[in-house]
Amino acid sequence: MQPVLFVTVWLVVLSPVTGYPTGAPVARCVDMTPGHNVPSQSSPSPYTIVISTTTFTTNQSIRVTIQGPAYLGLLLQAQSTNTDAVGTWDTPPPNTQYLACSNNSQSAITHSNKISKNSETTYTWIPPDSIQSAFIRATVVANRTTFWVNITSERLSRGAAAEVKMAITPVVFLTLLTSLAFQ
Repeated sequence: MQPVLFVTVWLVVLSPVTGYPTGAPVARCVDMTPGHNVPSQSSPSPYTIVISTTTFTTNQSIRVTIQGPAYLGLLLQAQSTNTDAVGTWDTPPPNTQYLACSNNSQSAITHSNKISKNSETTYTWIPPDSIQSAFIRATVVANRTTFWVNITSERLSRGAAAEVKMAITPVVFLTLLTSLAFQ
């Protein structure tokens, strides 16, 4: 009995913590947990999602950074009212790649290797026509056993498209009229 117990204990101690060094699989899109066989951190996250603006129009690029210490892995999505990823991400920065969540090949970004990323790594999200509001949600992995899930940005809201108006003042009008008259 003791040899069996000894072997069992050593197998548990020596068993590797699984992870995904080349990026999260599609199966992680909904709950956004890494599947590292350890629980996420319950302490407040040292990471914050910073967005370039809180209002958007269709096809406007929104810059997204993850502020905090360097990190090895991530899963980054924009979501609206449920767990479906919305919009698309522009070309992923180095050491990251697209992840096809919600049947959209560019709807999420994950890491592509174990090279460190930092707060200078910028991701670019492009909102779709179909939503009025969204937020950016992330799982950030500091290392295999230290990660935070459900980190969210401020809410983004659709703004009115800026109208370009051209005002012609009397001086501009007379100048144009005069230049046309003397040609």
